[in-house]
Formats: sequence, structure tokens, C-alpha cells
Amino acid sequence: MKSVVCNSIKAKYCFLSNVFGLYLKLTVLHMKLATALSNSIIWRGFYFLSVMLLNILVARHFESEGSGQIYYVINLLAFAVLVISFCLEAPMGYYLSQQKINETQLAALSVSWVVLLMLPGWFVLRSLSVPEGGLLNEQSYPLATTSFLTGNLLITFFVALFYAKMDFVLPNLLLVAVNLLLIVLVPNNSVISNFITNDQYVQLYFFSFFMQGLLLMLAFFIRYFKWHDLKKIPNELVRPFLSYALVAVATNSMTFLMYRVDYWFVKKFWNVPGDLGNYIQACKLAQLFFIVPSILAAVVFPMTASGRREEMNEKMQLLSRGLILLYAIGCTVLIVTGYWLFPFVFGSTFSNMYLPFVLLVPAILCYSVIHLLAAYYSGKKVLRVNFQGNIIALAIIIIGDLLVIPRFGIIGAAVVSSTGYICYMCFILLKHKKEYQSSFADFLFFRKSDAVLLRKLIMEKIASRKNGLS
Repeated sequence: MKSVVCNSIKAKYCFLSNVFGLYLKLTVLHMKLATALSNSIIWRGFYFLSVMLLNILVARHFESEGSGQIYYVINLLAFAVLVISFCLEAPMGYYLSQQKINETQLAALSVSWVVLLMLPGWFVLRSLSVPEGGLLNEQSYPLATTSFLTGNLLITFFVALFYAKMDFVLPNLLLVAVNLLLIVLVPNNSVISNFITNDQYVQLYFFSFFMQGLLLMLAFFIRYFKWHDLKKIPNELVRPFLSYALVAVATNSMTFLMYRVDYWFVKKFWNVPGDLGNYIQACKLAQLFFIVPSILAAVVFPMTASGRREEMNEKMQLLSRGLILLYAIGCTVLIVTGYWLFPFVFGSTFSNMYLPFVLLVPAILCYSVIHLLAAYYSGKKVLRVNFQGNIIALAIIIIGDLLVIPRFGIIGAAVVSSTGYICYMCFILLKHKKEYQSSFADFLFFRKSDAVLLRKLIMEKIASRKNGLS
């Protein structure tokens, strides 16, 4: 009898211990997620703020024609980066989040890939002709493009590794530091222009990407690289690693083309002076709204990849509803004020960017949903959903651009882009609905309960800060 009682007490103790342990684990996970989201938003926010300020200063100084040429060349090179990187950052982040491959192995792989590509790449770039009408001459073009490609490969790989480690502060701090240097050196006043010309600044602008990539690589090696962890990647992981990368490069290439292919069509079929610069700037302004979804996606992906799918699914819907409401308010403000605000901020040569931006507002709202769900499905390693959605959107945009841009120019390009994004969002929401019996409203419409939860979180944050101060 005594042993039975002891066993009963022991069983109850074990049960309570397990419940308490589970509670602590969930609490820690919740705190970790909240901290990761907070750090990601704050520090990536600083980085994107520096990018926005730099973009404004470059646009004002070089005007719509000059800045359009710079960003058009960057657009071509950015697509090259996407292809030659083979999107290795996607499986890197996935397998590091799952702790199947360590950070030392992936850091060594990153550096090896860049060296193997860019050593012969330098000679290839030297043989290529300089794009007509650009701001780079034959002497500066090879060095500028090599710097851009090498730097962005390093940035792509090591930012992904930092984020997979939930480290958002250091990488963004380094990126911001270089951007601040570029901001200070824009030759838009007599003091700066006395020792740096426009041509020299453009060369420095392209070289800055190499500076950022090098700093990120060194910082990651100092913080995370361990010689005793340097070993061969297990043979059984090589094939799935490369398969993941292959699907990612196909999907990301289509995503890239989905929101930038219209630049090429506008340049080819629409020859109104300055309109290319106006359209690119309208798109870049719209893409600023993609920043917060991309920040959140950088947390959604590793959290989902590490196995917390149900938790992230619920939070993702809440985040999506909040973003839609926030962006609807922000876009409404810009629709009301943009006609006067855009030329004031970017300069008088950007008076034609207002209407394209207004027509891109549906794309902004749709992308807020798309990006979160794309990161979620990538974390689940179900890349076919993103792949199929990209095919639908890209087909609509390419066919639409060919039909519309020659007649309606940048106005038609904006309408076609928004149409493509709307179709993509509907497709990916229908896929999610089949799996989770969710509805479009779960992602699109802010609820009264969301407002109550938001108010509760704000009050808790204020109370915790007061307690900390006391």
C-alpha cells in the first residue's frame, strides 16, 4: 500500500514536472520569437532607412535620367548575382536552422564559392562591353561590376548565416556604417564636390558593396568560425542541399523578374526621356513597403524550418492582417500627398512617378501577404507553391507588358504589375486554405480581437519598461 501511494505521488510529481517544464519551454520559445522579431524589425529597419536616405540623395543629385541609368545597371547585375549565387543561402539558412550543418562548414562553403566564381569572373567582365548611356566608362566598368558581384555574393551568404543564427544586430550595423559613409560623400555640395567627382562617386558606390560583404565575412568568422568544426558536409546531405538550391534559384529568379522585368520592357518600348527613372523610383518606393514583410519573413523562415509550424501559422495570419491595415493607411496618405510630395523629396525631374505609384498600391498590399506565406512554405520545404505562384504572376506580367507598355508606357506597366501580384496572392491563399481550412479574411481583414491583443501587448511593454526603470 505504501509503495502504491509513493508511486502515485511520484507519478503526480512527474506529471506536474513535465507540465511545468513544457510551460517553461513554451515561455522561452515565445520570448525568443518576440526578441527575434523585435531585433529584426529595429536593426533591419535602421539598414533600410539608410538605404532609403541614400536613394533619395542619389536621385536628387543625379536626377531621373542619371539615377535611372545607375539603377538599371544595378538591376542587371543583381539578376546576375541571383543566378551565380545559385541561391545557396536558402539551403544554408534551412540546414543551419535545423543544426544539420554547422556555421563553420557553411562559412567555408560561402567563401569557396565566391572565390571559385569571381576569379575567372574578373576576366569575363573585362571582355564585356559597357552598357550604352551608363555612368561607368570602359576603365571603371570591370572593377565596379566585379566589386558589386563579389560584394553581393558575400552579403547574400553571410546575412543568411547571421539571420539563421538569429543575429540581426551586427550584420545590419556593418551595412548601415558603409551606407552612412556613402550618404556623407554624395557630391551635392561644394565642400564634397571639391575632392570627389560624380564619376568617382559612382565608382565608390559600386565598390561599397564589396566593403559591406568583406566586413560581414570577417565579422562572421570572428564571431562563429571554429576550426575544430571545419569538416566535410555529410554525403547524405549534399544531394538534398543542391536540390533545395536548384528549386530556390528557379523560384527566386522568377520572383526577381516578377517585380523588375518591367524595367527592361520600359527601357526597350518606351523612350520618353526620364520616364525610366520615374518608373524605377516609383517601384523602389513601392518596394520600401516590402521591407517589413521581408524583415518578418527573415524570422518566419528559420522558426518554421526549426519545426514551429503551427505556432508560426497563427502568428503569420495576425502579422498579415496588421500589415494590410498599416499599409492601407500609409498608402492612403501617400495617395493624398504624393502628387506634391514626390517631386519635393526626389526632385522636380520625378513629377511623373505619382500615377505609377498609385497604380502599384494593390501590388504593395498583396505582397505583404505573399512574402510571409512564401517564407512559411520555404521553411516547410514546400517550394513548389512559391514556384507555381511565381510562374502565374510572371506569365501575366510578361504578356501584359508586351501588350500594354508600347502603347501606355509606365502607366500600363504599373497596372500589369499589380494584376500579377493580385493573381499570385489569390493562388497562394487558396493553397493555404486547402491545407488549413483558412479563409482570405484570416490574412486580409483586421479584427477587433487583434486591436485588443495589440493594446494588451503595448500596455505590457510599457509596464515592463516602467518596472525596469524603477
